Amino acid sequence: MSILPDVEAEMRRIVSEAEKQDIFLRLIGGLAFKVHCPQATHRALEREYPDIDFVTNKASSIKLLDFLPALGYTPNKTLNTLSGDQRQLYYDEVNSRQIDIFIGDFEMCHKLPMTDRILHIEPLTVPLAELFLSKAQIVELNHKDVLDLIALLLDHQIGRQDDETINVEIIADLCAKDWGLYTTLSLNIEKLNSILDQGELALNQTQTETIRERLADIKQAMDAAPKSLGWKLRAKIGTRVRWYEEVEEVRR
Repeated sequence: MSILPDVEAEMRRIVSEAEKQDIFLRLIGGLAFKVHCPQATHRALEREYPDIDFVTNKASSIKLLDFLPALGYTPNKTLNTLSGDQRQLYYDEVNSRQIDIFIGDFEMCHKLPMTDRILHIEPLTVPLAELFLSKAQIVELNHKDVLDLIALLLDHQIGRQDDETINVEIIADLCAKDWGLYTTLSLNIEKLNSILDQGELALNQTQTETIRERLADIKQAMDAAPKSLGWKLRAKIGTRVRWYEEVEEVRR
């Protein structure tokens, strides 16, 4: 079968074919939010999903070097050769899309550990806590990132478990170990609240209050979690020293 023009159908084809060959893939990025969020089609939150992003483990990453070309994708030979044990890129020439694959931990502005738990929580995507973190850890949120986070917060409760719930224990635990991650999330929670204040999104009062309450629940859990010694020492330095990695987008 050739590459499908519909991005979500193509993503599901890739995952299905990967499972047949014992290749582990879990969806991350904007398309993962759409899969979980009915509100992603809300007129205020609707957007395009041009690419497909996955996370995988080391063992599966080796198999991808043959697997994705066999499905019709063109590899970024330079990046895959130099950094293929951490990240791989492939291109859909016909539909002008790319597949971005993160191997092991998800590293952008901050490092998010992708442990074995992501194998067991969701059959298609990373768990919702990690999905939230994948966007909330971006220091310079763009409009699409904001829309994804808002959709996720509208459609999912905050709790201390998974099962279509944003597991706040995972978020709080990671923030308690990493002052930088805590700081970026805190700033982005403020930014999202500011966007709600400005009425930039066509949401009703009930929707707006739901988002505010869920952001407050996350922040409360982050603040309440006992902090590590390293966290406390880094907090003394504060924002005088850059607390995040600068990320340069890799495209063709």
